[in-house]
Amino acid sequence: MARAEMTKAQIAVHRSVADELVGKLQALGCCEFTGECVGEADSAAMARLRARQRQIDELLSDVRFTVRLLEPFETNKSSSFARMLGNVPTIGLSELEARTDEEKFRAFVADLREKERKSTEIRAEISRLKGLLAQSMLLGSIKYPLEFFTAGTEFVGGAVYSVSKASADAFISKVVSELGDLAEYQKLPENDKDTVSTFAILFRKSDFEKVQAAAAEFSAGRIDVPKDFVLTAEEERSRLTAGIEKAEKEEALLCAEISSMADEGLEMARYYGDYWGILSDRIGSMISGIPTEDVFIWTFWIPKEYLEKVTRALKPYEELTEASLIEPDEDEVPPTLLKNPGWSSSMEPLTLMYGTPTYGGTDPTSLMAPFFFLFLGMCFGDAGYGLLLSGVFGYFLVRHQLNPVLRKFFVMLTIGMLCSVVVGAVTGSWFGDSVTAFPFMRPLAPLAGAMQFLDPMNDPMTLLTISLGLGFVQVIFGLIIAFRSSWKNGDYVGALADNGGWILFLCGLLLTGLSASGKIGGPVGHLSKYIAIAGALVLVATQGRTKKNIAGKLFSGIMSLYNVTGYLGDVLSYSRLLALGLGSAAVGMVINLLAKLVAGTPYVGVLLAVLIFVLGHLFSIAVNLLGAFIHSLRLQYVEFFGKFYDANGRDFAPLRNVTTFARLSEEKQ
Repeated sequence: MARAEMTKAQIAVHRSVADELVGKLQALGCCEFTGECVGEADSAAMARLRARQRQIDELLSDVRFTVRLLEPFETNKSSSFARMLGNVPTIGLSELEARTDEEKFRAFVADLREKERKSTEIRAEISRLKGLLAQSMLLGSIKYPLEFFTAGTEFVGGAVYSVSKASADAFISKVVSELGDLAEYQKLPENDKDTVSTFAILFRKSDFEKVQAAAAEFSAGRIDVPKDFVLTAEEERSRLTAGIEKAEKEEALLCAEISSMADEGLEMARYYGDYWGILSDRIGSMISGIPTEDVFIWTFWIPKEYLEKVTRALKPYEELTEASLIEPDEDEVPPTLLKNPGWSSSMEPLTLMYGTPTYGGTDPTSLMAPFFFLFLGMCFGDAGYGLLLSGVFGYFLVRHQLNPVLRKFFVMLTIGMLCSVVVGAVTGSWFGDSVTAFPFMRPLAPLAGAMQFLDPMNDPMTLLTISLGLGFVQVIFGLIIAFRSSWKNGDYVGALADNGGWILFLCGLLLTGLSASGKIGGPVGHLSKYIAIAGALVLVATQGRTKKNIAGKLFSGIMSLYNVTGYLGDVLSYSRLLALGLGSAAVGMVINLLAKLVAGTPYVGVLLAVLIFVLGHLFSIAVNLLGAFIHSLRLQYVEFFGKFYDANGRDFAPLRNVTTFARLSEEKQ
C-alpha cells in the first residue's frame, strides 16, 4: 500500500567502463548499493579506489575549512532563508566537472592555511601581550626597575608581597629588623576597600631566606612578576602597548588579505565541494563491490518501476557488463520507498519523522492524510487566517524552486489552510468576528452568514460531538487497518480476536449509548446491545489465549475489557479539536475588541487600531498555527498510529547526485 516494490540486482562490469556506468546510475538516482560485498585487500583496483577516496576526503576537508573561514568575509552573501527557498545557482554536472581545478584549489588552500596560521599566532601573541599589560598595571606604582623582581642583579634581588592590613606594620617591621639597612621597601598605593597591603622589597640575595621566613610568619603572599619584565612598570606598559598596536596592525593586514580571497575561495569551495561530494559517493559505491583486476561486481536494490530505465542505461555497455536479478536472502528485508498519490505525498515527511514503514507493512501516509488535513483546519479554524496563509504558502510554491522535502511541507500546509478556510466559513470565523465587529465590513455579513452552519461560541456541544465522532471514526478505522494487515499476513485469529472483537465491542457500545439517549431506534437500536455483547464475548474468549489453564484464560479475557478505558481516553483526546478551534476564534475576537476600544482615541485612534489588528492577528496566526500543527500531528502519532503502524523499516537510500551549494540542471547534464 503506497509503497514501491523492490527487487535486488547484481551486475558485473569491466573496470574500463565502471566509473562511467556508475556515473549514469548515480544520475538516475534509483540504485541503492548494498555494500555487502568486501573486496580483496590486496586488489590493485581496490587500492587505487581507496587512495582516490582518501584524496577526495582530504579535499572535502579543505572545502569545509575554506567555507568556515571565509563565509564571514563574503561580500555578496545570500541569506540562509533564501538558500532554503532554493535560490541557488543552477549548473550542469559536466560544467561542474569542467570547472573543478584540483591543483588550483590545493594551492589556494595552502596559502589560506598559512595566512590563517599566522593570524592565529598573532592573535595568541596579542592575547599574551594584553595579559602582560594587565599585570603591568597591577605593578604600575613600583618605582624600581622590574628586573630586580625577576632575575635581579648579582647581589640584589626583590620580591612583591601582599599581607593583611592588620599585619602590614608588623610584617615590614620584622623585615627591617632582620635586614636592617640592607633592605629597602616601597608600600604600594591602596584604598579603603582593600583588605591587604602590598610591598615591593629589595634585599641582598643572601637574605632571601630571612625575607621568606618573615613572609611565612605573617602569612604574606608573594606576587609573581613576569620574567619578561625588565624595565620599570611605566616603561613596560609603553613597550607592551606598542607591541600590541603593531601586532593588531599585522592581524588587520592578514585579515584584509583573507577577506580579499573570500569571494573567489567560496566560489571554488562550493562548486568544487559539490562535485567532489558526488565523486566521493560514487567511489564509495564502487568500493562496495567485489573487485578483481578487470571486473567489478555490484549488488543493489532497485524499485521495479525503474528496471526499464536501468536496462536502457546498461544497453551501451552490454558487451562489457552482465546483469541479473537475484533473490534476497531469506532473512533480508528490502528498504522502503514511499510512493503515494500527489495529494497525499506531501504527508510523507511526517510519516518518516515518526518512523519508516516496515517493508511489506502498511504505509499510513494516505490513510492519515484526510484526517490530518481536516483536523488541522478544525484546530486553526479561521477562514481569514486560512486564506492569508494559503496565499503565502502558494506564493512560495509557485515562485521558488524549493527542495523536495520543503515543497512537500508547504503543499501540506497549503491544503491544511484551505481546509481551515472551509471550517472557518462554516463556523463564521473571519479574522475572529471581524465581519460583525467593524462597521465597514458589515456589508459582508449576509454572505458570511449564508456560509455559516455552526456557531461554536454559542453552541460548543455540537462541535464537541463532531470532534468526538471524528475521533471514534479514526480509532475504528485504525483497528480496521490492523485487522486487514493481520488477515493479509495470515494471522486470522489475531485479526478476528484482537481487532475484530474490539471493533464489534466499541461499535456496539456506541450504538447502545445512542439508542439509550433516543438518537437512534428501530432494528439498529434493538441490535446494538447484542453487537456489544458479541464483541465482549469474543474478547473474553480470546484475549487470554496465551495462558496455560482455563482459569488464567478466563481471567485475562475478562480483564481485557478494562482496556475499553484506553479507547475511551483516545476518543476524548479529540476534544482538543474543539478547544483549539474555540481558542483561535476567541483570541481573534479579543484582538478585534481591543482594536475597537482604541479606535475612538483622538488623533491616533485609527492608527493604533490598525496596529493592534495587524500585529495581534499576526501573533494569533503564529501561535495558533503552531498549536494546530502539533496537536493534529499528535492525534495521528498517538491515537491513530498506535493501532496498527509498524515503523521498523529502513529508508531507501539510492546513489544519487546530491549537491549543497548548487542545483544540477538536467538539461545541461
